[in-house]
Amino acid sequence: MHEFEGIKAGNIRVYESFFKANYKKVSRFAYKMVREETIAEEITQEVFIYIWDKRDKINITDSLLSYVFAAVRNRCINYIKLELPKQRSMEDIDTIEIPTGEDGLDPDDLDRTREIIDRCIQALPEKCREIFVLSRYGGLTYDEIAEDMELSVKTVENQMGIALKKLRESLRPLLNSLKR
Repeated sequence: MHEFEGIKAGNIRVYESFFKANYKKVSRFAYKMVREETIAEEITQEVFIYIWDKRDKINITDSLLSYVFAAVRNRCINYIKLELPKQRSMEDIDTIEIPTGEDGLDPDDLDRTREIIDRCIQALPEKCREIFVLSRYGGLTYDEIAEDMELSVKTVENQMGIALKKLRESLRPLLNSLKR
């Protein structure tokens, strides 16, 4: 708490000392979650900048380092849930060779396909969607998801089964139309 009192008072030396002592380990922690060095560093930097910028408005009841880890963890989870699926779905769909022209899909069909897939994922129940996104787009294992969400591994497995079943059902008409 002593460090934060100095930072809250605007002491840049205390802040710099805290930053230098903790940046690498916090960044490594973020990397374990997002598995992209640049994104992990951006998230870590955003949190440290936020602490300095909002020091007079933040109320920290635990240690400053615990606060930083919690903030980074939350931002990593938000990135995995919100941003990563957008990037991955675009990458996944862009790598699929779909014939275009008379015998295949035109670009408008491809865009509609992306929208349909995104809507199906968004239509999943909240917990199913979150687990599906963390697994498929975030690349987290069931054990990691269970730990992050404070659930049993069995619950994660069951929720993934529900998510996959619902997605298969929702996407069946689309898949059938692509087979023609």
